[in-house]
Amino acid sequence: MDKFTSRHFAFLIMGASIVSMKTYPTIFTRDGMRDTWIAVMISTVIFIAYFLFILYTCRKFKCQNFYELYCEAVGKPFGTFFIILFAGALFLTLIESASAEANSMHTNMLMETPTWMFLLFFAIPAIYTVGRDKVAIVTVTMIGIVLICMAGINLAMLTAEYKRIDLLFPIFENGLTSGFFIAILESLGLYATVAITLPYLADIKDNKKLLKHALIGMIIVAQMEVVATSGVMMSFDIKYLNTMAYPKLLQTQLVQYMRFLESGELYVMLQILGGWYLKYVISFYALLRVLALLNFRSKFSINIITLVVIIISYFVSENLFVLFRYFNIYAYVSLFNFAIVPTIMTIIFYIKSSAKTKQSQEASLS
Repeated sequence: MDKFTSRHFAFLIMGASIVSMKTYPTIFTRDGMRDTWIAVMISTVIFIAYFLFILYTCRKFKCQNFYELYCEAVGKPFGTFFIILFAGALFLTLIESASAEANSMHTNMLMETPTWMFLLFFAIPAIYTVGRDKVAIVTVTMIGIVLICMAGINLAMLTAEYKRIDLLFPIFENGLTSGFFIAILESLGLYATVAITLPYLADIKDNKKLLKHALIGMIIVAQMEVVATSGVMMSFDIKYLNTMAYPKLLQTQLVQYMRFLESGELYVMLQILGGWYLKYVISFYALLRVLALLNFRSKFSINIITLVVIIISYFVSENLFVLFRYFNIYAYVSLFNFAIVPTIMTIIFYIKSSAKTKQSQEASLS
């Protein structure tokens, strides 16, 4: 890989934003109930619109260093403050990725294997990938996304006969409830992890097709999330669905042929293990880039961060109820740091930059 292009960026978008909603959709289905699939469609439109606006602004005013964008928008002190919050959200994403992978495998697949063992075999190998720099991150992401998409297509075909579209209706049985709007916010918060890719923007040399490739990546993510959310809702009644921790893993247990051939779990294991690993390494490298922007560099930073993530993730993933409280909190942290703040900063930056451009044009004419 000679250079990092917008095509690679599209794969990073998919790697950063697919897995969360597919793994634990019940944090927002419990609020949205039977109308959740509509809430997800609304949050999908918002997700595509706000991130395209950020990318468009960065390309138009040639400011792909989002730290500079923050500082230009609100000044260096406040810009640095919000970048630190962004870095904190990236660290929480590492905990989310490690904890979700360890607990989901322990709960549904290998109950005799403790979560700390999953954490060790997840976080320690990631040190090698992250340490090999951006080329390794992008290569692993591209291979992983292709395999995840293939597994998703196969899984959709295998589970099609077990889905009932009538379980999606009636819609708005109780009108527009507060839970419906909460579901929009929570699903948007999980979509917003796409902003993890912002630190990678500075490395894109040719951004002429940035919007096109980013849009393709987001459309792939959007259709996967809408299909996955509506799919589990068509497989289980909503009241039963809301009692599940990881409905995708249970959905695949329906798949069988000749009463003994079962393979659905293999596809979900690939999606979960691969998806969380991709999100983890993408977030880890992004965190290192942000720390570098803040002039915090250490040759031991990867090892120190990994150790802290393993320790915290162990206590978070050990108890399923604690983990899902963490997921709920994380959705709102992500919404604030990865969606609301970047959008506000970009709007302010856009207004200021447009005014400067207009003034310079008037000065040149005069």
